[in-house]
Amino acid sequence: MWQALRENPRAVAYAVLMHVVLLLLLVFSLDWTPKSIKPGSNKPIQAELVDASKLQAIEEKKLAEQRKVEEDKRKAEEAVKQKAEAARKQQLQQEQQQKAEAERKKKAEQEARARTEADRKKKADLAAKQKAEEKRKAEQAAKQKAEAERKRQAEEAAKKKAAAEKQRKADQAAKEKAAAEAAAKREAEQALQAQLAEEQAQARAESALSQYIPYIQEKIQRNWLRPAGTPAGLSCLILVKLIPGGEVVAANVVRSSGNPLFDRSVETAVLKASPLPLPDDATMFKYFREINFNFKPDS
Repeated sequence: MWQALRENPRAVAYAVLMHVVLLLLLVFSLDWTPKSIKPGSNKPIQAELVDASKLQAIEEKKLAEQRKVEEDKRKAEEAVKQKAEAARKQQLQQEQQQKAEAERKKKAEQEARARTEADRKKKADLAAKQKAEEKRKAEQAAKQKAEAERKRQAEEAAKKKAAAEKQRKADQAAKEKAAAEAAAKREAEQALQAQLAEEQAQARAESALSQYIPYIQEKIQRNWLRPAGTPAGLSCLILVKLIPGGEVVAANVVRSSGNPLFDRSVETAVLKASPLPLPDDATMFKYFREINFNFKPDS
């Protein structure tokens, strides 16, 4: 009994409480008030005695049932706890699995997003490179086209300039040729006119010389003194240089008579005869600047 009390104090307390309740029920179920016996009533009073051993058996049975109930309850609670624990563990395992699955999915999604982003970035970089390359090629093509156009325009301008320069040179050459031809014609005409004038002047000069040489010789002979002892019949060719007005600046025998005294006497006579007679026409002087004549006093 003490073992049971130690093992299950709640059951013992409950049994004691039941005994108290039964005792109270027994006490209060008895009518302790004296009742008046009606006259003429000979009905006997009935009373029931309760056996304490039976009560003990009943209590023990109830206690056993209570213990069984408690045990069943404990077992049920334990089963519930175990079931709950198993459910908790299963739930925890499921949650862990779900968490692991979620982590795996999250990681897979992150990796997929990373791959997608890497692919997108790679494609974007490739597209950007292609676009930059296309832009570079387009700019290079445009630059080459512009350079080709510039060269074409420069070549065309150079050709036009060369053609214009060629035409200008041709025009200039034609003008110069025409001018040269005109100048040559004028010069030819002038030369012809000068030649004609020179010939006419030469003719007049020769005529004047033939006219004035005798006057010159006559004046020189008037100023000549024959050297003593010189033979008759001598002659020499003398060159006389004059300045405008007939002044003699030089008189030199260019072909000697063979007699030096005669030659010097002639040179002296020429200088003494200065100025010599000249034509009045000043344009004729150039023909009289230098004159040669043969001095022969005895002719």
